[in-house]
Amino acid sequence: MLARELSSDTLPALQPHLLSYNPEALEFHGAMASHEPQRLEAIVGQAASAYANQPFLTTALPNGISTTLTFADAGRQSASLARYFREVLKLAPGTVVAVQSPNCISYVVCLLGVLRAGLVLSNVNPLYTESETRRQLRDCKAQVLIGSIIFADTIDAAAAGTDVKHIISISLTDFFPSIKRQGLDFLLRQVKRLERPLKVAHVTLRQAIAEGARFSNPVHAYTEDLPAIRDTIYQYSGGTTGTSKGVRLTEAGLITNIEQFVALAPGLATLQGQTMLLALPVYHVFGLFASVIALRHGVHIVLVPSPRPLSNLKKSFEKFRPGIFPGVNTLFAKLMEEPWFQQNPPELSLTISGAAALDPVIGKRWREMTSAQIIEGYGMTEATTLLTINPPDARERPGTAGLPLPGTEIRILLEDGRFGDSGEVGEVVARGPQLMSGYLHRPDETAAAFVNGWMRTGDIGTIDKDGYLKIVDRAKDMVLVGGFNVFPNEVDEVLNACPGVLEAASAGIRVASSEEELHAFVVRRESALTVQDVQAHCAQHLTGYKRPRTIHFVGELPKSPIGKILRRELRTLVAPR
Repeated sequence: MLARELSSDTLPALQPHLLSYNPEALEFHGAMASHEPQRLEAIVGQAASAYANQPFLTTALPNGISTTLTFADAGRQSASLARYFREVLKLAPGTVVAVQSPNCISYVVCLLGVLRAGLVLSNVNPLYTESETRRQLRDCKAQVLIGSIIFADTIDAAAAGTDVKHIISISLTDFFPSIKRQGLDFLLRQVKRLERPLKVAHVTLRQAIAEGARFSNPVHAYTEDLPAIRDTIYQYSGGTTGTSKGVRLTEAGLITNIEQFVALAPGLATLQGQTMLLALPVYHVFGLFASVIALRHGVHIVLVPSPRPLSNLKKSFEKFRPGIFPGVNTLFAKLMEEPWFQQNPPELSLTISGAAALDPVIGKRWREMTSAQIIEGYGMTEATTLLTINPPDARERPGTAGLPLPGTEIRILLEDGRFGDSGEVGEVVARGPQLMSGYLHRPDETAAAFVNGWMRTGDIGTIDKDGYLKIVDRAKDMVLVGGFNVFPNEVDEVLNACPGVLEAASAGIRVASSEEELHAFVVRRESALTVQDVQAHCAQHLTGYKRPRTIHFVGELPKSPIGKILRRELRTLVAPR
């Protein structure tokens, strides 16, 4: 259904100072109120039965070597892992398991195993430094860390001083046949130097699955008595207020958001047996969302561990001829500049675009080059994934974020606390069954994110007379770098801890119509401080995409009368290029 018109008779005028968190507003309502979403365990079981011997998960390496699990295989392997968690490790329901890995079969098997065991999944960005990883492990109170041996140095050190009691190592080669696995292990470890065994006490994923396979307990028993509206995923995001925090997502929210999406994109029902090339990271909600959609609809997922450089995708496009390709605006634009892609563009059935607005010019070129229908979505981690989509039919309206999903209401909140009329510009607020249950350990920030049961997105937008949402601007301070969200507050904390810095702040500088760079503005404490000193400090504490591209030394930072740094004025210090 479209967003309902709410008058002053149905909802009091919202006042900016009346910030309150109303748990009842997060329950199912409207068209979804009486609908009980399907449980994840049922979806796994149905897929393992209906699509048993069809390919489900493939790890595709840049050199073209690959291996595949069927739906039935993935069901068995994830069930054995769930039994390992519950029967061997004796983990209680709700225990947090952190997973840090690039895209590969092992990652999806692990996330299914964690959720099927009734545990809570916390995805950790594999690009995180040791300190960033440790910060998340401490915050989510993870007792188990599953990590790729590509990041052995980080994993060896990050678990110290946390609640982690068990470590499981995974490899890109876990599900390759034995002889091929041995050859690839030699290549990855001895030649490429990309993997090495962990030094800390651990078991391998293959060992954990083998131990779990000794038990025959029915896996559905682990979750059938647990409520669907319970914390299932702690997904870390900057949220609407800027600092990194755990977003509490539920099983019901995840499955419902998928059902909402399918309701406005009925063509997905015809995708059974097609192949989805997944370059998006599964640790991001967009990639995780796409994975569960594929599970439900019998779609084969080809997982690419690293899409950079983009030539890493070439052999997967050629070998698997995918029909479905989820991505982001910058990925589409850069792919279309690749000579190999131009010479032999794929023929796609469907492209799903998210994470950032799709430039209409890029969308038009992508359609012409790939013949794909495009479904563009708008959402955020706090909404599990999606709030609106542009349906790929006559109702599609390029340049907008589309229509609210069924059961989702979108309104525009004006500065005076009123809901805006058609065409008025203000903050986008939303409510629906897919919304988060709050921020982990942060009740005050949870309360600040809601106003009378409506979630504040921090985005500025407008709704036209037909109900289409248009995003005018993103959350004011967030910077989009190569498709990743960077929150300046986190970067500022690192900059201000740099020896020789008096004070510092960061801001996004637009360098193209849809691209930004992060710049740092530094006031020296010591005149001997150099650009190289600041860059080296950032490299030690921030993953690559969070590091400022350019360092500017300034005499002072622009501030408001109450001492708040004015980022908009920082941007004016850099002349547009």
